[in-house]
Order: sequence, then C-alpha cells, then structure tokens
Amino acid sequence: MLRNRKKVIIIFCTIIISLILCITTIVINFFTKDRTTKEITVGINPVVATKSIMTYQEPITLILEDEENKEVSQRQISEENLQDREELEEKQVIEEKLQECFKIETNITPEEQMKEDKKEINVEAVPEEAKQLEETKQPKEIQNAVITENEIFPTVGKIEIPQTGVNIPILNQVTVEGMKNAPCLLYATGKLNENGNNLIVGHNFRNGTIFSDNKNLQLGDKIFVTTLDGNRVEYTIYNKFVTTAEDVSYIKRDTQNKPEITLSCCTDDDEYRIIILAKI
Repeated sequence: MLRNRKKVIIIFCTIIISLILCITTIVINFFTKDRTTKEITVGINPVVATKSIMTYQEPITLILEDEENKEVSQRQISEENLQDREELEEKQVIEEKLQECFKIETNITPEEQMKEDKKEINVEAVPEEAKQLEETKQPKEIQNAVITENEIFPTVGKIEIPQTGVNIPILNQVTVEGMKNAPCLLYATGKLNENGNNLIVGHNFRNGTIFSDNKNLQLGDKIFVTTLDGNRVEYTIYNKFVTTAEDVSYIKRDTQNKPEITLSCCTDDDEYRIIILAKI
C-alpha cells in the first residue's frame, strides 16, 4: 500500500515538473521571438523570413516595402533639392560673370558705341601722348560672351579695324541670331592667332556696322585680332577681291605655317562676296 502511494506521488510530481518545464519553454520562446523578429508584411515570403531567422544568430531587421518606398521617395526629394540648389548656384555664378561681359546692342553703330565709351572718360584731361599710348596698349583680357536680350553668344576674341571703326567681339560659331550681332568664326585650321588660316564672316548691313564698310578697305590697312587670353596680333591686308558664294578655294590656302585671317562679307547687292586676306 505504501509502495503504491509512493508511485502515485512520483508520477504526480513528474507530471507537475513536465508542465512547469513546458510552460517555461513556451514563455521563453514567446519573448525571444518578439525580440529577434519583426512583423512580416505582404510581399515578403514567410518561409524565407523563417529560414533567415533560423540561419542567423543575430537579430534580423526586415525592410518593409512601405518603408522602402518612403526611403526612396525621400532620397529622390533630397536629390531634386540638391540639383535645384546646384542649378541656382550655377545660375548665380553665370549671372555674375555675365555682368562683366561685353554687351552689344544690335542697332548701335560703332560710332555711337565709341561715343558711349568716351562718356566714361574725361578726354580733355588726358594728354595726347598718353591717349595714343592707351590706344596701342594690349588689353589683358577680352570678355568671353556677347549678351543680347534673348541669347548669350560665347566669343573667341575681338577684331579691330581702325579704318572702318570696327571694334567688336568675334563669336565662336556661326548662327543666324549671332550673325545679327557680331562677326563669327566660320573656319579655322588651328586656334585664333596661331599658324594657319581663320575665316571670319560678318554681315554687310550697309549702315556702317560689323563688315558693312569692308568694301572701303585697301591693301596695307591694318587689322588687329585679340584672343581671350589677351594675345593681340596685328595683320596687314595683302589681297582683296570679289568672288561667288560658291568659291571656297581661298579658305584652305598655304599660309607657310604663319597666322593669317580671312574676312568675308556680302556685296551691297548680296550676289557676291568681298574677300580680304591679311597676314602678320
């Protein structure tokens, strides 16, 4: 009888201990799962997530799709703000540079431009010798853009023709709008004022602007070309002729490895071209 009672007690204790161990295991698993995993939303395979949890010992952070989209949107907004800020800063830099650029108006003749320039200088107070010295002194820098109301045109330098009063920038490429404002560099075998031929074309507006008075130039007249870095070269006209618009034989001529320039403009009737060749 006593033995049976002991067996019953042992079995009861064993059951109680098993229940306690089972409950303890469940509680531990419950709290451990809360610390090492996050909620899995639609779009993530639960099987894959379970495998990941079983494979790694460290806690695993699953990136939810909505958080991912939110992060991408924030990154796009940041990039757009950065781009806008960079464009604003670049625009400010351009505007500051443009304020220093040489401005030219379509309807202003060289004579009127010279009068405007003289307004800024007290001519009477400058001795004649000092004035001549100032005219022959080479400029340190040429402005690199021509600005109109509608467009900005980059330049490669400046051309001066004392006999016709021309003192105007040279645009770096030929465009319809650019030709209305200044002569343009159409062809170059090298850089301006370096070995080879540079063809500069300009309109004949028959009003004294740009190349309107090229027909009055004579052999021996001087032309000065200054590059953006201040290199000023004197050219002397050695040939002048009229030819057709189709004639391009004079462009690729032999300059004997020396700098030369060619000026081209229309005749007054627009049927032919006045060509002027000049060398150093």
